[in-house]
Amino acid sequence: MKVVKALNNNMVLVRDKDGNESICQGKGIGFQKKTGDSLEEDKIERRFIPENASESRHFQELFTEIPDEYWEIAEDVLEYARKECNVHVSDRIILPLCDHMAGSIERSRENVSLDNPMLWDIKRIYPAEFRIGKYALKVLKDRFGADMAQDEAAFIAYHFVNAELATRSTVSPDEVSRLIGSVVDIVQQSFQTQLDEEEWNYQRFLTHLKFFAKRILSRECYENSEDDDIFTELSGRFIHVKNCVDRIADYILIEYHYDISSDERLYLLIHIERVTRRIRSK
Repeated sequence: MKVVKALNNNMVLVRDKDGNESICQGKGIGFQKKTGDSLEEDKIERRFIPENASESRHFQELFTEIPDEYWEIAEDVLEYARKECNVHVSDRIILPLCDHMAGSIERSRENVSLDNPMLWDIKRIYPAEFRIGKYALKVLKDRFGADMAQDEAAFIAYHFVNAELATRSTVSPDEVSRLIGSVVDIVQQSFQTQLDEEEWNYQRFLTHLKFFAKRILSRECYENSEDDDIFTELSGRFIHVKNCVDRIADYILIEYHYDISSDERLYLLIHIERVTRRIRSK
């Protein structure tokens, strides 16, 4: 395995005897390395294999631009996820995790904060991943003194949710899109309207549906009986919306043989109420 170039003291781009490139990480692995040098494989702690040339360039940019301390923090967070939260994902999550955390610290220094439209959903549906996000914020605060809102914890959790789905799911994007499209069609038919795709609540609804569709197609189930009273109360207040949710539940049961729980119905009801509020108030 030969060095193509050292990206920093701890990262090198290498090429094997078959001409395949990868990026290797290890403490001091890139120190004083030059093109053509051999790489001691026993020093490799982690290896990233790009899927194509474009991804390889992106990886190289990330490894070159992001300070080493963020890689250390990302490894700490990943270890916490695996040991304390039993969340197991590919090492590749370190890349977007570093990129996101570096960006969040930069925004914090500029007093810029981002609202996360999926904060409520992630806290309720993915508590383990949200716990990881909160741990990451604690580490960042200890290191940089940055005090960030829970929205950032949810953004970090989102990386882990996506990584988990990618790891354990064989669901195709086409299947997800088809299910989402069918649910949106049911909502539009129920309220005899065309939803505004540019509206903020529609975007929030769409993001929720992506999670929802992947859970159904992966045969996962979310259940939290503490929400039953909330669902009963809101169903009484928004009868037309509740009827729409029932139609969606019937469709999912018939087409996918998946019986969605009252908790899933609650989240659908909340999002559909938001996305149709303007229409229903006319």
